[in-house]
Amino acid sequence: MKTLRFLPLALAASCVFILSGVPRASGDEGAAGSTAASSGESENSDSISEAESDRSQDRFSRETPEAAAAWVPILESARHSTARLVRDGKPVAFATAVNAKGWLLTKASEVQDSKGQPLTDLEAQFPGGITLTVKITDVHRRHDLALLKVEATGLTPVDWDTGATPQPGSYIAAAGPERLPVAVGVVSVAPRSLDESHKGFLGIALDNKEGRLCIREVGEDSAASEAGLLKDDQLISINGQSIKTISEFIEKIASHKPYDTVKVLIRRGEQDKELTATLRRRGDNYVGLAEDARNMMSGPLSRNRTGFPTALQHDMVLEPSECGGPVVDLNGHVIGINIARSGRIECYAIPGATVVDLLKKVETGKFARPELDDLRSEVKNAESLLERVRKDTDRLKSQLNEAEGN
Repeated sequence: MKTLRFLPLALAASCVFILSGVPRASGDEGAAGSTAASSGESENSDSISEAESDRSQDRFSRETPEAAAAWVPILESARHSTARLVRDGKPVAFATAVNAKGWLLTKASEVQDSKGQPLTDLEAQFPGGITLTVKITDVHRRHDLALLKVEATGLTPVDWDTGATPQPGSYIAAAGPERLPVAVGVVSVAPRSLDESHKGFLGIALDNKEGRLCIREVGEDSAASEAGLLKDDQLISINGQSIKTISEFIEKIASHKPYDTVKVLIRRGEQDKELTATLRRRGDNYVGLAEDARNMMSGPLSRNRTGFPTALQHDMVLEPSECGGPVVDLNGHVIGINIARSGRIECYAIPGATVVDLLKKVETGKFARPELDDLRSEVKNAESLLERVRKDTDRLKSQLNEAEGN
């Protein structure tokens, strides 16, 4: 434990070199370089300086062997809690041991087919070469987590850190079954909710063409398609409020709830039309209509990559098959589990405190579902509202019949 306490300082010191630029020259070589620069031989001096800078950046980059090796002792505990899930010899995802009696956690959508059915013939490869058959016992759809069981005891469960999450800019690493980190990065954004199901959703993608907002795509079976919006329509206003930017559009629609009705003024050709749209609820893990091509430049993205009730954002570059493993800070604390690669330099992790709450009933083979109390309350409120509407409807019908003389 003492070793772990000092190694992060060594790693942090390495990071300082990234900011320090080119190492200073020493002795006669440094003096000669200074003289050359002052005598006008700047071209060669600049070239040497640039080359030294490149070598310095290469040496102290967070992706170099030196930086990766510094993480080895820090990740030692977490890697023994990590397994690689494979199917037909191909990697599917990582899994994190959460209980000594054979329970593991992983990203659900990576162990399901496109219809949400569990994959068969899954195996877990543990450090040391042990391979065991995996059974999926439960799925938490909102967090995209799956609970797995292997017939074994003596697993090394991960020790979750449920305290304060490292601040944005803090160094973190993704643990795998091997000694070296899968990836190294920094915390980008503190944990926040990505669940927008309580906000209204129209279902269009927009382009800003020289100050004109044009519909690039209309979602299939969306509020927009139902209202009659078409590709290439120019968006002018919503509920009489002029919309000039995509941000204004997002903010305006998000200010409404699902099933609110909005008036959308569009220009189609030379004619203006006002259409009425009844907003929908954004679906779980909805990823948008058309993917920004820039997001695909560094490799594939996770199929389910948004909508999580709570998620920590970081900039580690992971393959979708590298989700499901622990996220570790400089002190060796496991602060979460990687859950999605959502962009070129944007990944999400479920924080440790959230995971612990979900695992309170782990030995039953089921997730704890604290959110069900909120859903039951919403259902009760909706039923009460429907009852009031039914009574009002009956009363109004009676008044109508009396007014008509029946």
